[in-house]
Amino acid sequence: MAELTVTTSYESPVIKTASTALRLTFPVWGIIAPFIGIVGIIAVTTAIMQHMLDASMINWLGIPLAYIAIAVFCLLSMRVLSNNSLLLDKNGIRFPVLLRPGNRYVPWTAIRKIDVLNNSSSDLAGRKLVFYFAHGRPLKLDLGNMKPAEIEQMLLAIEMWGVECERDQSLQMLQDTFKSRTVEDGNVSYTAMWEDELRRRFSSTTFMPLAPGQVLRNGSLKVVRQLSLGGLAAVYLCQLDETKLVVLKEAVLPEDGATQVSEKAKELFEREAKYLMKLVHPGVVSVLDTFPESGRNYLMLEYVNGQDLRQFVKQHGPQKESTVLEWAVQAATILKYLHEQVPPILHRDFSPDNLVLREDGTLVVIDFGASNEFLSKATGTFVGKQSFIAPEQFRGKAVVQSDIYALGCTMYYCLTGKEPEALSTSNPKALNSEIADDVAEIVTSCTAMEARDRYQSAAQLLPVLRRIQSATIT
Repeated sequence: MAELTVTTSYESPVIKTASTALRLTFPVWGIIAPFIGIVGIIAVTTAIMQHMLDASMINWLGIPLAYIAIAVFCLLSMRVLSNNSLLLDKNGIRFPVLLRPGNRYVPWTAIRKIDVLNNSSSDLAGRKLVFYFAHGRPLKLDLGNMKPAEIEQMLLAIEMWGVECERDQSLQMLQDTFKSRTVEDGNVSYTAMWEDELRRRFSSTTFMPLAPGQVLRNGSLKVVRQLSLGGLAAVYLCQLDETKLVVLKEAVLPEDGATQVSEKAKELFEREAKYLMKLVHPGVVSVLDTFPESGRNYLMLEYVNGQDLRQFVKQHGPQKESTVLEWAVQAATILKYLHEQVPPILHRDFSPDNLVLREDGTLVVIDFGASNEFLSKATGTFVGKQSFIAPEQFRGKAVVQSDIYALGCTMYYCLTGKEPEALSTSNPKALNSEIADDVAEIVTSCTAMEARDRYQSAAQLLPVLRRIQSATIT
């Protein structure tokens, strides 16, 4: 599981002033002082060895050594002052060395309470985030010394992992101000973006949702927060065994549903989920467990930290051909693994929303198989993004080439930043004439209207992608 780590910078006026002074005076203490010191040591040592100075004059070495000491002191000070980051993970928080010398890392279990002082202030500079520890004095962070986007990330990390800490209402009020605020470039706030991304990652199709803090699976699974809700499904961020973050997908059939359909859907859900649990591939999200409880069916998935391709392209714009080809090779490798299972596993929604880019640059596909088909058969709800659905899949006859079609549409989106036209062949050169012919040809071939006119398998597509990728790099 890719663990989420949040790192935020913290620069107080004192630290900022001292760092600036050291940077400005670097030529003096970083170059001149050590130069004088080294030359002085060599001169005094040489003079003594040549008997030009009495051995008792060795004390003169103190002068050049002092210059060396000044340089070392300033270098260490620079290092300490630059260590101004807060690091938050599932286990605790590591504070900057100047804020908490000695034991900088504090586990969540050692944090008694977190609240906000001066929360009525309209300016972040007037607010302080206060951590009360089980032992020791409270620690105050002046929020005016942090970037707004990083404050949001820190608050989100506290909400996810600081579940055992007492969190004052002022903390929620502060986070709410970020959710309703837009940043200067017109994008939504980090928190809203994060929530929106996780909602889209897991399709949901109206019932009473689970409440934060509610436990399932014999007490081993605790609901942290709801990610998505609608129709006949909900998705939650949960904590497994009080240590690991997982995603829980919940599905429930309508009470007035036909018994035969309900039983068939449940059977399909359990069979496919158990089969998916056997899959082991770095590019496929792990299905950790499936279980029924209180009349509902649950699928537990690993929590993947990263950004889906839709959100990435949305933020950074159309991507270079070399980048898209690298993603396409990874995606085709994933499809090859799924399609070569016996029987073949079809994703049915191989779109930018379900391809997540991990922090190391690798892709992982999420939200497929059992729960999607379960909801589709049980409720008649169509599964998939319309712009990425192959014509035969739209008619209810998905085949392996349907996922190839979706991959071609995904390449089109990443190359152009635009949604492909539904139920049609896509050609990225129509929007960008500079796209190479062979790259455009792959997209058009993958998105041919008839399945027989596409690449027939991911195994057939992969060498073509790699050949073009190699030519692009050279």
